[in-house]
Amino acid sequence: RKELVTRVAKAFHNALVFNQKGVSNDLPQVLLRLSSKTDGFRRSFEYIQDYLNIFGLKMWQEEVMRIINYNVEQECNTFLRQKVFYWQSLYQSQHIPTPR
Repeated sequence: RKELVTRVAKAFHNALVFNQKGVSNDLPQVLLRLSSKTDGFRRSFEYIQDYLNIFGLKMWQEEVMRIINYNVEQECNTFLRQKVFYWQSLYQSQHIPTPR
């Protein structure tokens, strides 16, 4: 799970960091590349779940949901008076930390 969280968070970060000064028109291409990369991760978990006798897709959905919710929560801090620090987040785990 730790490696999954690290790799998926890195893929999201590399694909979804945009230039703040200009408007980017290449959003569909960026999302398409991100989709193919994350689909590869998902298919890998779907493939190995039978061999390892684990619930790979459930693990995939839980961790991707946790990564997205954590990042949305941290982005919302810009608009909040009372900030939610990364160690206070409901979506941060001590055993499987989401990269900041």
